[in-house]
Amino acid sequence: MSSTRTDAGARSPSKTKRKILSGVSTNVLILGVVSLLTDMSSEMIYPVLPLFLTAIGATGLVIGLIEGAAETTASLLKVASGWYSDKFNKRKPFVLGGYGASAAVKPALIAATMPWQVLGIRITERIGKGVRSAPRDALIADSTAPEKMGKAFGFHKAMDSSGAVIGPIIALVILAYAASMEELEAYRLIFIFATLPAFAAVLVALVLKDKETPRRSGRGKFVAELRNLGRGFWLIILVVMTFYIGEISYAFFILQSSNAGMSDTTSILLYVLFNLVFVIVAMPSGSLSDRIGRKPVILASFLLFSLTAAVMAAADSLLLLALGFILFGVYKGSSEGVLKAYVVDFAPKDLRGSALGAFHTAVGLVMLPGGIVAGLLWDSVAPWATFAFGAAMALVASSLLVVVGGATGGSKNHGTG
Repeated sequence: MSSTRTDAGARSPSKTKRKILSGVSTNVLILGVVSLLTDMSSEMIYPVLPLFLTAIGATGLVIGLIEGAAETTASLLKVASGWYSDKFNKRKPFVLGGYGASAAVKPALIAATMPWQVLGIRITERIGKGVRSAPRDALIADSTAPEKMGKAFGFHKAMDSSGAVIGPIIALVILAYAASMEELEAYRLIFIFATLPAFAAVLVALVLKDKETPRRSGRGKFVAELRNLGRGFWLIILVVMTFYIGEISYAFFILQSSNAGMSDTTSILLYVLFNLVFVIVAMPSGSLSDRIGRKPVILASFLLFSLTAAVMAAADSLLLLALGFILFGVYKGSSEGVLKAYVVDFAPKDLRGSALGAFHTAVGLVMLPGGIVAGLLWDSVAPWATFAFGAAMALVASSLLVVVGGATGGSKNHGTG
């Protein structure tokens, strides 16, 4: 007998989609698409960049220096761009300018032949990221209800990492097509195709709308405004800096895979696996932090990174490498969006850009010395020493978070979010 009754346990795809996207605003959706396209472009490049650098003569120290210098240079701009976006109560110009600058410089990789040229390109590309990151994250916060903040940042990170799944797969297809080409020429072909989604992202960003936020009548100077963020905020920044000085760059995960005898294709597929896990974990972790608070989720992610580094230190087989990359994805997915939501919890609404900029800048400032230490340990001791350094700093940061981490976070704990 046929029945017109819908199974109570079933949901239509449209209803499921509406539930998943509940609380995710139009601006957050647009920024998700922009980040997906941008990361699709960047992640076509990043998995092969350590291999490209090695092919043109870079050592582990040089690779660590390039990654650390690029992130640190960009991060010096993030607090300033965040503050100015607060001052002018405008986010969109910074977002557009940042994505535009990053897209414009990527074609230069096609002609690079020396490591110092890649350094210059990476610094310039990261300057674009420095300009856009804090205002973009502040626009996400401005466009989201406090009780959905973790979910919104988790959604954005999931979209971002979806591009990081698609990009390396496209790179693999190009490598397969270019199998008969010289190694460097195959990498350059990837760089050519990577420019297309980067420019598409800028076009999509044009439809963003700024959100007006409440403003105090008199704004202080730059340093005074940062002081207004309060002791609790700066203690969290201390914890973040301690952790990120030891957070191992993805480049060393790729190099460890190569050292274990994996092909370029296998290394890139492992990187895709990492990003796929990131996508799956990001939004549920953000939503969990909305319910139980940020601090326990962040603490679990720090401890998980320590375990990840321990696994990678011993990784000499495909099984251990796959486990390490999976754990790396779970750690990233459960930490990045939640950390941003945690920062927003501690910031007044009219200082969100400044707070997020300070967060991004703090992370970048420690990545240069951290990258140099990681590279020196890689070259002078052994790869296991690089990962042991990361594991140790994660444990120290976990201890600090327990002691100075303040309230558990989450919108229910903070009225300013």
